[in-house]
Amino acid sequence: YVSPSREIWHCFGCGAGGDIFQFVEQMEGIEFPEALELLARRAGVVLRKEDPRLTSQRKKLLNLLEEAAGYYQTELLKRKDAQDYLEKRGLKSETVKSFRLGFAPDGWENLINFLNSKGYQREELDRAGLVIRNEKGSFYDRFRSRIMFPIWDSSARVVGFSGRIFDKESAEGKYINTPNTILYDKSRILYLWDQAKNEVRRQDACILVEGQMDALMSHQAGVVNAVATSGTALTRGHLGLVKRLGSKILLAFDTDSAGELAARRAVELAFEEGLEVGIIEIPQGKDPAETICEDPLGWRKAVESAKPVIAYFLDNLKKKFQGDLHKLRGEAKIILLPYLVRLEDEIGRSND
Repeated sequence: YVSPSREIWHCFGCGAGGDIFQFVEQMEGIEFPEALELLARRAGVVLRKEDPRLTSQRKKLLNLLEEAAGYYQTELLKRKDAQDYLEKRGLKSETVKSFRLGFAPDGWENLINFLNSKGYQREELDRAGLVIRNEKGSFYDRFRSRIMFPIWDSSARVVGFSGRIFDKESAEGKYINTPNTILYDKSRILYLWDQAKNEVRRQDACILVEGQMDALMSHQAGVVNAVATSGTALTRGHLGLVKRLGSKILLAFDTDSAGELAARRAVELAFEEGLEVGIIEIPQGKDPAETICEDPLGWRKAVESAKPVIAYFLDNLKKKFQGDLHKLRGEAKIILLPYLVRLEDEIGRSND
């Protein structure tokens, strides 16, 4: 008996059982290293031997990031104004605690001093992406006066952070993220994937939103197959995660021009990866987080009523041109024809 959802097997005749590696070991009569290589070849995965020193460094940086997450959580408890802001945005205190939101206080060396007291060196903080080195070679905290969102890998380990500016102006932008490190690759990590992946497998669909607040509010509303790109462009690496567990992706991007452009690019990339694509309609002028805050049940209904890409864009064009068939046809050729061609290609490949 094989359970795909639990990724295990069991033989009721002899009592043997285990995971995919043990299955191949038994069937092929080989040891684990050979089973690993065999399955890697089938999956198109390139195995790389890793320097033991690098493994040790990874473990230390993971511990360091865990300490940082705890520090930010403690700092949030000291800031009633930041807690009030999160409550105003619709997040319940249980959600804030469960998803380990935090706060980076203003100042240049708050986190540095805390982690130094724990035995970590500034160079290690630099490798973890928590500090910035200036022109003189000195270090300072990367995140200052920001609400902090820990970012986890697929194994639920903290590998980075996203910080939203709070209570001050910043030339660095509204949100800043950890830069790419040996632990964090923004092109391969989706926010809340570790918590959403089982539901993505169960639903055979992944909901993709832009920001952390959008994803958090969706999980709080009970729609837990939602993940966020954390403000970065969607990549093939992101879609590769989804393809392993589901065949459909539902997009819920902001309704402004930037959000619409991001949605079109996401649709094209998802089509190229062979995923079925749907669009979740968000009220004009709102983002998913605002929509969920006002009407959590409405969000669930919107997810259930997600439209196929062609139908969604065609409906939008009808609203835009309101009966002007000439302009409607012209715009439809520009916007919809590329998607129709891709669909025809997919159908042709399926028939072949």
